[in-house]
Amino acid sequence: MGELSGNEIRLFLRRTIVELGQLLRKESKNAVGIKGMGATVVLAMVHRKQVYIAHMGDSRGYLFRNSRLTRLTKDHSIVGILLRHGDITEEEAKKHPAKGRLSRYVGMEGEVYPDVRAIIFKKGDKLLLCTDGLSGMLSDKAIEELLQEHSDPQAACRALVEAANTAGGEDNITAVIVDFEK
Repeated sequence: MGELSGNEIRLFLRRTIVELGQLLRKESKNAVGIKGMGATVVLAMVHRKQVYIAHMGDSRGYLFRNSRLTRLTKDHSIVGILLRHGDITEEEAKKHPAKGRLSRYVGMEGEVYPDVRAIIFKKGDKLLLCTDGLSGMLSDKAIEELLQEHSDPQAACRALVEAANTAGGEDNITAVIVDFEK
């Protein structure tokens, strides 16, 4: 990609998600069974010593540093908004009637605002990108504990998916770990 500034990378990632949404709307417009379909996305782009995280919906990005898990994304969902405003607790969120209803997603009509943030990674950091099928079944604490137990990224992903399935496996479960060991 050559020498891009942080702002150029942010714009590129936002534009990519907007174009993905336009393509999804176009392809699903007349397709039987998927008309009006939407999707969530979380993606990462590494440029020099920074990782740019872009997302829409409730797929998440996490940083695992020094055996501690930090959420890098905010869920674009009704429940996520209620949680951030302090209107409901984490416990109430698990059973809230609006659970699964998104406020922003890929393929939505109107103005689209993907979130993009950058972090500087350090040696030993791990970046976890996952769908809500994982984060909806496991608490952040449970995810953190599994990452503490499994240092190998492939083993950690297998353990996370297995734990989410054991917890009920109510949705598609995807986990990808980027290891910044070197």
